[in-house]
Amino acid sequence: MSNDSEQTAALHSDDLQTIIKTSNRFYYVIQLIFAPLNRICCRSQRQKESQGTDASPTQAVGEENRNWIVDPSGSFYYYWSAIVSLAVLYNLTLLIGRSGFLLLQDRLLILWLICDYLCDICYIIDTFIQSRKTYLDQGLVVHDLSKLRSHYIHSRAFLLDILSLLPTDFLYFIPKLYLLPSLRFNRLFRVYRFVEFSDKVETQTNHPNIFRLVSLLTTIVILIHWNACIYFIISRWIGYSSDSWVYNMTAPTGTMLSTQYIYCFFWSTLVLTNIGEVPPPESDIEILFVTTNFLLGVIVFATIVGNVGSIIASMNTVRADFRQKVDQIKQYMGFRKVGTELERRVITWFDYLWLQKQVANEDEVLDSLPQKLRVEIASHVHLAALKRVPIFAEAQPGLLVELVTRLKLQIFSPGDYVCKKGDIGKEMYIIKRGRLSVVSDDGTKVFVNLEEGSVFGEISILNIPGSKTGNRRTANIRSVGYSDLFCLTKQDLWEVLAEYPSARDTLIERGKAHLRKDNLLDEDAAQTAQLDQAAIPDKVARIQENIDKLETRIARIMGEYKANMNALGQRLQAIELLTEEKHENALDPIGTTTYAEDV
Repeated sequence: MSNDSEQTAALHSDDLQTIIKTSNRFYYVIQLIFAPLNRICCRSQRQKESQGTDASPTQAVGEENRNWIVDPSGSFYYYWSAIVSLAVLYNLTLLIGRSGFLLLQDRLLILWLICDYLCDICYIIDTFIQSRKTYLDQGLVVHDLSKLRSHYIHSRAFLLDILSLLPTDFLYFIPKLYLLPSLRFNRLFRVYRFVEFSDKVETQTNHPNIFRLVSLLTTIVILIHWNACIYFIISRWIGYSSDSWVYNMTAPTGTMLSTQYIYCFFWSTLVLTNIGEVPPPESDIEILFVTTNFLLGVIVFATIVGNVGSIIASMNTVRADFRQKVDQIKQYMGFRKVGTELERRVITWFDYLWLQKQVANEDEVLDSLPQKLRVEIASHVHLAALKRVPIFAEAQPGLLVELVTRLKLQIFSPGDYVCKKGDIGKEMYIIKRGRLSVVSDDGTKVFVNLEEGSVFGEISILNIPGSKTGNRRTANIRSVGYSDLFCLTKQDLWEVLAEYPSARDTLIERGKAHLRKDNLLDEDAAQTAQLDQAAIPDKVARIQENIDKLETRIARIMGEYKANMNALGQRLQAIELLTEEKHENALDPIGTTTYAEDV
């Protein structure tokens, strides 16, 4: 017995070593296969992290540990999730279909086996990728492979993935279970990946409402499909054509696969939507199944109504808010008896705003974002346009970033004057879309047209000393059609320049150069203003010195005042004591005599 036990233990030990060696070889092969793929996935991330920094020995050591990781927010993981979702959708629809409709299983058996094991390979690869997926720990991205594996193993996804990979296909070797598709139902445990991918698409798509509607319809169709397959399975179990409720196999086309599926899908749709009008159930199992369908149909119908209503309401929210604003403007113009022509122009402006999907107030849209993201979005949208302004072409990057957040969108209707000659310049404009014309005072003659990307008004907001125009507009500029302009106000510019004094001086010098070119700069006035500006610090210093002297004198006077008040108080106190003593002596003659002798 002891020898048998030792032999058995030795065999188990050999088997264990064989399994470990096989696992290590399999793991090594997997690494060789996926090494190029993972290097591609992680290359861009490592470039971002190493950009602008020198590689230290510590980083070089850590670089080895960062191999073969997957960023869940990257494009690779997104497209891979799409592939896995297709595999899940295949199992979700065809496993139950092949289990219910045997003709479907038998006619394309080789194709189904190939697709089954391709999906299994996809599942295995996905398990490998999931173990390399990074995650956040206290706001930091974890790259260490051991931590990634541990995090994945202790997650619910690992349990579901293992259950979906159980080799239930080995049960095919049992004669009664040979090639039975229902043995692979454990593959449906990975349906969470399909849900995860749907959520990711809904977040990233530009048409989330349409995607929600498609997702809802897909869910309903899959539910009806499953119910149809279960109905056909119950019909086969009870016996085809055994009563009026089960599927009638004796019909002329009852043995055709297409007829079988279409009828079952039709029956399932009628029951789940509570339309009814199907043959009544007769046996207990039939009654139980139909009752369950009716209860499930109530939930499905409520889900359809609720979700569709929510989607439609969400799709119409923007339109409803926009129409509410238009109605308010109409009511106001009607109450104030605004002219018909002006009212028409206002309504036309709103129509243009809606057709172009413009946002009248971008601050309201971006208000929910943190300041950092708002700056990045503003830089992406406006920075290129701001760099086209000659005086800002070589400005400091920090100054440009501050300015892009101050740009506001303004929309002008056909015939609107952006500015008129002689107006005080309080804004500069950058043409985003549309065309403007420089016209004569009466508006009949067009001197030049300004196209997209043109800039005007930048000199007037700099308050350049010596400008012959006096910071006033020198031309009449009118919108030809609908024009979208980015506007930067003088107040916003000078608030930013207060933090960049060197940039302020540079911009003023560039503005002076521009005015000299057009002979619009009074050099004497500019020099005088410059001298006055240079003397301002001295004047401020003298004023500060006088203030300090006044404060010193006031402090000295206050000290003398307090000393005099203290002396005066002491004298008053002495007089009061002397007066009291004299009063007491007048009442006491003996005391008075003694007092006189003492004196």
